[in-house]
Amino acid sequence: MDRIMKSERLRPFLAAFCAFGWSMAYPLIKLGYGELNIMASDLGSKILFAGIRFFAAGVLVLLFGIWQKRDIRIRHGAAPILIVFALVNTALHYLFSYIGLSHIPSARSTILDSMGGFLLILCACLIFPDDTMNARKAAGCLLGFCGIVIMNLKPGSSFLENISFRGDGMILLNACCAAGGGILTRFVSKKMDMLAATGYGMAIGGGILIVLGVGFGVDNPWTLTGKAMLILALLILISAVCFGIYNTLLTYHPISKIAIYNALIPVLGVVFSSLLLGEPFLWQYVVAGGMVAVGIILINR
Repeated sequence: MDRIMKSERLRPFLAAFCAFGWSMAYPLIKLGYGELNIMASDLGSKILFAGIRFFAAGVLVLLFGIWQKRDIRIRHGAAPILIVFALVNTALHYLFSYIGLSHIPSARSTILDSMGGFLLILCACLIFPDDTMNARKAAGCLLGFCGIVIMNLKPGSSFLENISFRGDGMILLNACCAAGGGILTRFVSKKMDMLAATGYGMAIGGGILIVLGVGFGVDNPWTLTGKAMLILALLILISAVCFGIYNTLLTYHPISKIAIYNALIPVLGVVFSSLLLGEPFLWQYVVAGGMVAVGIILINR
C-alpha cells in the first residue's frame, strides 16, 4: 500500500479521487438532513450527525489498519500531538464549519472555505524544504481561487452583505483548521503510522463532536429510514477512504502538489448537486472547472 501512495505516477489520480469523494459528500449530507428530518437551524443535530460520521469512519480506518497488520499503537510521546491533530483536523474544523454555515450565504462560504487549501499550500512552502513557492505555483493558486469565485458570483447579488464573525469568521477559522491539519500530518507521521493517526484523529474528533452535538441539543427526533442509514454509511466510507489516502499522500509528497486538488471540491460539488439534488447547472461551473484544472496542471508540472 505504501508503494502505491509513494508513486508519483499515481499521485494525481489518488488526489483527484479524494476530491471526487469529498465533493460527492456535499449533496449526500443535504440528502441525509432531509431523510433524518434535520432542519437548517438545528445546529446540535448537524454537529451530532458529523460526529457519528467521523467517529465511525475513524473506527473503520483503524480496523483496516489491523487487517493490514499495521502498527496502530499510539507510540510513546505521540499522544499530545495526536490529540492536537484530532482537535484541529476534525473537531474544531467541522465545529467552525457548521456554526459558520448557519450564518452565511452558501456562495460566500464556498469561497472562504476554499481558502483552506490555498493557505495550506502557502504554509507548506514556508515550512517544508521540499515545497518552494514559484511563479507557477502562485499562478496555479490564483487561477484555482478565481475559478471558485467566478463559480459563485451571481449578477445583482449583494455578495458582501451581512458580514459577521459568527458567519465569515467561523468559516475562515474552519479554513485555518483545514490548513493546520494538513501541516500537522507531517509531524504526526514522524511519531506514528499515518493511517493509524488518521483513524485515531477522526475517532477522537468525532467523539468530541458527538458530545458537543448532544450538548447543543437536538431540536427534533431523527427519522431513521433505510435511505438515511445508507446515506450515512456512504458518508462514513467516503471519510474513511478519502482521509486515509489524502493524509498519507501529504506525508510522502510535496503538500502543494496534493492540496491544489482541493480546489476541485466545490466545482465537482455543484456538479453532483445538479445530478443528485436537481439544482441548476450554470455556465460558470464549466469555466471554473477549466480554470481549476489549469491551476492544477501548473502546480504539478
